[in-house]
Amino acid sequence: MERIISPTAAARLENRAPLALDPSASIAIKRDVHDFEVAAEAADFARAFRAVVTDPASRFGLIRVKRPADRMGREFEVGERFQGCFSIELALAGALDGRSPTAARWVTNALTLAPARRAIAWLEDELLSNYAEIVRIDLAPAPGNPYVLEYRYLAGTPIAGSSTFTIEALGPGRCRVRQVFAYQEVGGVALGTFQRFGLKFHDQVVQREIEQAAELCGARVLSSTIPDAYGAL
Repeated sequence: MERIISPTAAARLENRAPLALDPSASIAIKRDVHDFEVAAEAADFARAFRAVVTDPASRFGLIRVKRPADRMGREFEVGERFQGCFSIELALAGALDGRSPTAARWVTNALTLAPARRAIAWLEDELLSNYAEIVRIDLAPAPGNPYVLEYRYLAGTPIAGSSTFTIEALGPGRCRVRQVFAYQEVGGVALGTFQRFGLKFHDQVVQREIEQAAELCGARVLSSTIPDAYGAL
């Protein structure tokens, strides 16, 4: 599974325009908010969260983060652009898990062929990816203020809007992570597909990010507002 954005794709990524929310459009602007309570100090969780989202090996459900080669493994910066890519390979592996070993072996072998990998890469990049730009990072907030990560979506993504993560202390050894997703589908096709399964995949990614960061800092997720069924996709 390729995680590095090619130089050609990186150039295209830099040319993608931000997708702003449009109150005058026929498709409504929506806001999806989820809270997590974690048994960790806010500063500890913020460091773990940063490590998880920058780890080149991380994946969140069926989504992996792709970045240019010179940015892989490095901390995100304001103005940096990246790609969130739905993995066809992971989806096929999950669909075949526990089924015919012969079929699984055939698919695995087929995926090693160059034509198949090129076709999958094209499908993932053109139809199954979100593109985004970091617009705010605050990893050293003033006392009483939250840690913040915010990114906005770019052309080529089926939704306009932004995602914002905040991490704030609730007391000794406890913090709250809030994810605010303000979005508006781009066109009727995006409206239908995103409401059918896109939002569930988005929430699954958020849940996996929080769970992995909590695990990294040796903490437990005490509560979450994401439905259990979403996390089980």
